[in-house]
Amino acid sequence: MGSIRTLLAIAVVFAHSYGFVFVGGMLAVQLFYIISGFLISYILVEAQTYQSTKAFYKNRFLRLFPIYWFVSLATLLAVFCAYFVFNETHEIIFTFETLDWFGRLSLALSNVSLFGQDWLMFTGVRDGSFQFVSNFRESEVVVWTGLIVPQSWTLGVELSFYVIAPFIITKPRLMLVLLFFSLLLRAYLISIGLGTKDPWSYRFFPTELALFLLGACSHQFLKPLYESKGLIRKKPSIIVTLSVFVYCFVYFLLPYRDINTLLLLMLFLISLPYIFFFQSSQRWDRKIGELSYPIYISHMLVIWTVGHILSKLGVDYKSLLGSWAIVISTVILSYLINITVGRYIESRRLKVKSEQLA
Repeated sequence: MGSIRTLLAIAVVFAHSYGFVFVGGMLAVQLFYIISGFLISYILVEAQTYQSTKAFYKNRFLRLFPIYWFVSLATLLAVFCAYFVFNETHEIIFTFETLDWFGRLSLALSNVSLFGQDWLMFTGVRDGSFQFVSNFRESEVVVWTGLIVPQSWTLGVELSFYVIAPFIITKPRLMLVLLFFSLLLRAYLISIGLGTKDPWSYRFFPTELALFLLGACSHQFLKPLYESKGLIRKKPSIIVTLSVFVYCFVYFLLPYRDINTLLLLMLFLISLPYIFFFQSSQRWDRKIGELSYPIYISHMLVIWTVGHILSKLGVDYKSLLGSWAIVISTVILSYLINITVGRYIESRRLKVKSEQLA
């Protein structure tokens, strides 16, 4: 899964700079949800890595928060540097100053805790009052622009899943019931004209829960079936993983996007056991996969800083040349984050695992 996860992360970088490349931003996020569901199911059900819910939560905290806080502090440093040195007011400052006290409090808490960042996508300002809205673009102030790491709203969705995962993933019947109602809710929202519109299309946790659960079903039902028939072996895992990678790589070049989206989602679900086996047997793939989270969480910081430098050089960061400069810079920064903050945090995560076994 490592190389595929990193490809998906790079697709999001392109989505925020050049445009639609590989699978685009929205589909990349939803494929991340499916992968997360598979991995969390493996951790809780098969590997039984954690002996307590507390240990699971602590490990998830270490996985997400330290790198997020590191990037957030670096972003704030860049924002204040631009304000005091170059006299440029970033939209983070503008948004915070424009909101009422309740909006400021909600924004500040979600920036620190990650929780609720996805729900900010359903808020806006009308008649000067911070409130829930059905379309965040129809607002006097676009609230989400006050997020220090704007793409981290997806982590709010992930955290919602992590909170309930220990209580549902180990109960297959409950999991299937929730999957049914999540899909039913999505169908209802589509029928009334909301389900295909942003933010309801992929930011609404009750409907996105189905993607996490489909990933968990791939682990709990397909993986044992494949193993019982002796289907998961080295050579098939290489072929399947390469096929999925290529499909993701060329997806944006293919016609009939709606049909290809459904085909890719189906292929992804039935292929995850093979992709997981491939990652488990290939150390280099795991190493590449370690860059996916740092790439995803740091790329807007790179766009703001490197994009500013490129503009001074007369290069638009949204051009093909500029976007490649953004991608390369993001990968370099992510590697540096991974060998410093990432490795230290990983040692703490391993300690959490070893302590519970002592």
